[in-house]
Amino acid sequence: MSTTIERYVIRHISGTKANQVEEFDFNKQEISIGRTAGSDIQYDPEQEVIVSREHGKIVKVTSEPPQFSIIDNNSRNGIFVNKTRVKGSATLSPGDEVQLGSNGPVFAFDIYPRPQNMMMETKIMDIPTSIKATTISEIASSAGSAPEPVKTGLGKQTVERMLVAERKKSYGTMGIIIGLLVVALGVLGYVFRDSIFGPKTIVDPKTAGKKTTDQIARENDEKVVQIEFGWQLYDTRTKDEYVHEFTQITDENGQARWMGIYIQNGQGKIEPYLSTKRNSRNGIPISVYGASGSGFVVGEDGYILTNRHVGAGWNTRWSFPDFAFPGLLFTGYDKKGNMVFDPKPVQSDEVFGWVPANAKMAEGRPVNPGTIKGDNTYMFVVFSGTTDRRQAHLELPSADHDVALIKVNIPTSLKKVTMLDNYDKVEAGQTVTIMGYPAIAPQTIKVKSSKDPFNPEWNSTTAPTPTVTPGTIGRIVPASSMKDLTMSESGFGDSYQLTANATGGGNSGGPVYDDKGNVIGIFYASSNDGQTKITFAVPIKYGLELMSVKKAK
Repeated sequence: MSTTIERYVIRHISGTKANQVEEFDFNKQEISIGRTAGSDIQYDPEQEVIVSREHGKIVKVTSEPPQFSIIDNNSRNGIFVNKTRVKGSATLSPGDEVQLGSNGPVFAFDIYPRPQNMMMETKIMDIPTSIKATTISEIASSAGSAPEPVKTGLGKQTVERMLVAERKKSYGTMGIIIGLLVVALGVLGYVFRDSIFGPKTIVDPKTAGKKTTDQIARENDEKVVQIEFGWQLYDTRTKDEYVHEFTQITDENGQARWMGIYIQNGQGKIEPYLSTKRNSRNGIPISVYGASGSGFVVGEDGYILTNRHVGAGWNTRWSFPDFAFPGLLFTGYDKKGNMVFDPKPVQSDEVFGWVPANAKMAEGRPVNPGTIKGDNTYMFVVFSGTTDRRQAHLELPSADHDVALIKVNIPTSLKKVTMLDNYDKVEAGQTVTIMGYPAIAPQTIKVKSSKDPFNPEWNSTTAPTPTVTPGTIGRIVPASSMKDLTMSESGFGDSYQLTANATGGGNSGGPVYDDKGNVIGIFYASSNDGQTKITFAVPIKYGLELMSVKKAK
């Protein structure tokens, strides 16, 4: 008589679901296993990392007779049935133990009720029908003869019981002796502990876990990268590059010189007069070439954090050349089509802070939002001590601070830094270590010959190594205090002010470590009044926000 099976039974033996039982309707043809949402047997995506997102599945091959198999979905760590690794698929029987990965969680597979022919066999101990009794003394008598002495003897089982009792006594005595020896050795060890082990070292909790600058440098050398880049501003309609228009005038001394042309937008602000390169008479491109910065690896799959002015420079304040001022303010055209200018010259402070991506005028007219945009013309990542320039691309610039996320495509897993968002606990005076690639640092040149017979030329290139700069946090500059700062500092709200001066251009985007080797900030700016130089770092919380899904406020 066949048994109607009602459900599958999964008994978890080890892992985060240990001692739990899951049951599934037997009408299901298969049971999926993994960390992804929707898996039938779902494991914790944070704690059971040895389990793949879609690790495998249990499949009902036939219902009558009930037969099952388990399939490995090319999981990273494999599936084991009764300690044997599954290659593709394997037969699965009720009572089998399944392990996900060699060190992963274990569960037992079963069905209920289990058919009689699938019950585990019970081992039965045979009891002999005839057991030789313990030897019994016998009294024999015969007429006319004197009685013989009674013969007595100990049976086999009696002797065995006596031996067992003696062994127990011996073991008890031995246990007492061993216990006394352990106590004696413990007392002697405590009395003479300093002589045996040396004096006990007392660890100061304030210094526990702290690392030296050279330790931090060694641990992070291959995690800090140099970034080489260039970008340009262009018209999204025509793909033409934009330039800042200039004109040549002759002054009262008869000297010819160039002057930048500017225009007032609809909000009353002054910005440079932009022309496309094809329509320009005398323009200077709004672009950057041959620039470099720093960054650090935050993802094994090639994600790197850096500054926004490194990853997306068109979103950052533009630096005008010195000869751009004083400039001319365009007001319109005369009847002959010549430009007319306001007699009052434009000074640098009138356009200070202009951001190319925020331009609202082109060719003397307002343009629609999205018409003027920037893009990287090239971006390469160079790892410490190497000469390979690996192509990278911008993933996402921050809208809140000078931070950007870029990505380099590389087939191997990268080592990443450890980050710590402790913005509320950072204090002035604590030590920090800055790593990066300042342009003023000497460059190591590598010269090598090509092994390619079709291009055997010698070539030389730089193999950068990061500069390590120790310092301290001078003070915290919160965003709310920007209204209280002077004009020279007003751009550095929500920053760490650093006492680390051996840095410069090219160090932008480099990591700032605390004394335990955690990245707590991103180096991004400096201010110099001619005598004193101070530097600044973005709190790492802005980088972490960029790496996660953040809802708009």
